[in-house]
Amino acid sequence: MIKKFSSSFTAKLHRVFVFSTAAVLFLAGVAALTFETFNSRGQLINRAESFGALIAGHTGNALIADTPDLAEVFLRNTLLEQDLVAIYVYNDSGQLFSSVKQPDIALAVPSILLRSSLLSRFQFNQNLFEYSRPLRVNDELVGQLYLQYDLTRIEQYLIRYLIFGLFLYFASMVAVYLLSKRIQRGVAEPIDRILQTMQAITEKQHFGVRIRGSEAGEIGAIIKGFNKMIAQIDKNNRKLHQQRQEIEQHVFYDVLTGLPNRRMLLHQMEQEIARSRRSRQKGALLYLDLDHFKTINDSLGHNVGDELLKTVSDRIQDVIREADTPARLGGDEFVVLLPELGANEVKASNNALSVAEKVRSAISKQYNISNRILHVTPSIGIVLFDEQHHNFDTLIMQADLAMYRAKDEGRNRVQFFLSYMQENADHRQQIEERLRRAINHHQLKVYYQPQLDGQGEIVGAEALIRWQDESCVWINPASFIPIAEMTDLICMLGRWVLGNVCRQMVKWMTDDKYLTLSVNISPREFQQRDFVENVEEIILSTGARAEYLVFELTEGVLLNDIEGTIAKMKRLATLGIRFSLDDFGTGYSSLQYLKQLPLDTLKIDQSFVRDITTDPNDAAIVTTIIAMSKHLNMKVIAEGVEKQEELDFLKRNGCDQYQGYLFYKPMPENEIDQLMASLDMKQANVAQIISGPEWLIYD
Repeated sequence: MIKKFSSSFTAKLHRVFVFSTAAVLFLAGVAALTFETFNSRGQLINRAESFGALIAGHTGNALIADTPDLAEVFLRNTLLEQDLVAIYVYNDSGQLFSSVKQPDIALAVPSILLRSSLLSRFQFNQNLFEYSRPLRVNDELVGQLYLQYDLTRIEQYLIRYLIFGLFLYFASMVAVYLLSKRIQRGVAEPIDRILQTMQAITEKQHFGVRIRGSEAGEIGAIIKGFNKMIAQIDKNNRKLHQQRQEIEQHVFYDVLTGLPNRRMLLHQMEQEIARSRRSRQKGALLYLDLDHFKTINDSLGHNVGDELLKTVSDRIQDVIREADTPARLGGDEFVVLLPELGANEVKASNNALSVAEKVRSAISKQYNISNRILHVTPSIGIVLFDEQHHNFDTLIMQADLAMYRAKDEGRNRVQFFLSYMQENADHRQQIEERLRRAINHHQLKVYYQPQLDGQGEIVGAEALIRWQDESCVWINPASFIPIAEMTDLICMLGRWVLGNVCRQMVKWMTDDKYLTLSVNISPREFQQRDFVENVEEIILSTGARAEYLVFELTEGVLLNDIEGTIAKMKRLATLGIRFSLDDFGTGYSSLQYLKQLPLDTLKIDQSFVRDITTDPNDAAIVTTIIAMSKHLNMKVIAEGVEKQEELDFLKRNGCDQYQGYLFYKPMPENEIDQLMASLDMKQANVAQIISGPEWLIYD
């Protein structure tokens, strides 16, 4: 392939040089031949005019004297003019007065139109040149002189000229061809080597190749510069590859067991769903939790617990198929993705149960950890998926519920998710209807949870939606937000929250108080075609300043149409809106896309913050996220900070901002108004404000 590419380039260079030279020489030859033709033509016309003027006087006198014999003798003596073959003299009545011709030459009859002209005229007719001029004596028209010239000699001259030109043309082309070959050896060969090297780098990503050559001048400088550039790229690529492997190991794999984590599991799940659409096969998720693992961890220490988890992960991998994907979600919770179990539900259920029993049996065997004999059993929940039932979060929730049913039934057993699916659907429908009524009857409220920097100063607040129904009962956000996200209700909620936040911002601005407000944007809302236009309309209608708005996006936004997502974010960024990636670390984000997105902040999910002082895996993930954000020139904010130890850990590792119950709980508008009115924004952390319903896990 490289040789073909190289030869094609050399041949192309050769053809371009030869053909361009041939074209130039051809045009030059055509121009020279054209010039010579017109030159010969002009000379013949001049000769005819001069000769006609020379004999016009004698011929005119003969016409006046009416002596045709004398005129013929005179004309015969002048017929010696080169190429002249016939002379005709006509009187003023158009009758032939006298004529002489070269013998044995067939001539055309003189043109009546040409010889009747009152001015000198000429024409080229086949192989003859004909010239006519009036004869005047004392300005009186007495007749017409008509000359005929043979063009044979001129044609032969032009043919010889053309043959000589062709000879020169082909001789020049031979010289050009030889010169082109010489140029190829001096220029094309080094360029071919450069192209071969570039193609090798492009196709094989092999940056260790170099171009060899001792050429001087510009070509040599190009080769040296190219080699130097490739060497630097190779060095940077090796370094980047090493860093990427380290980051991906932390981001996509569990640090302790080496198993894929939630992000990688989600990625594999997407691939298996796509495969199931083609094969029409069902798959399953096994969600397993170790029974009484906390007792072992607390009594024997984390080292023993970690070794036990490693052994459990090894046993899981030993009994599952090569196509299956085991993953650790955290703590003592594992998930196994089982693809292509069968085309019908009965076969898929039997195969899933068979694998689950193998896993349960393998994990239930005794362990020898640090010279201690340990026993641990798993409780396993199973949920089937196919091309119609493939929402990852829903499947995990259903498998988790099945696992807890297995624990309720005595632990160390396997349970399918079956019986309460319809109950959950009915409950979801009830929540959706009540939520629609709540929106229409203004039962929803916006609460604000302040965000602080490292010095304890309030630098922003996150807007959180709260629902108090007709009976003044607070509805847990976790019970209605997921349902809203399944329908267009989330778009209605999003517009309502953004409008309230903008109006609150304008209210504070009139009091000369400015605070950055963060608004959660769901993937479904963000993917609406008119989302940007709706945001612009709300900002313009309320008079809010977009530079004080931060849109918090979850990693679910990045899973579909990444190019459209980037374009939409850039349009919003031109308005001044900034972006924060919410719950970072809980989903699956491509690091390549992360570099392309116009993000300002990464928000560490509270599930990692909660155990950073006790779980080395969470601590490693949090420190990796903070370090990565610094390299990407992004800020980091940690949510769910509830303990001083967590705050100290985050500060030591360079976290920029914090949010959580350690500082402030979410508060309604009147309380946040009081806080902003009474608090010096440059003052350090003050007394905590306790307000509203306390759902620690969901804010």
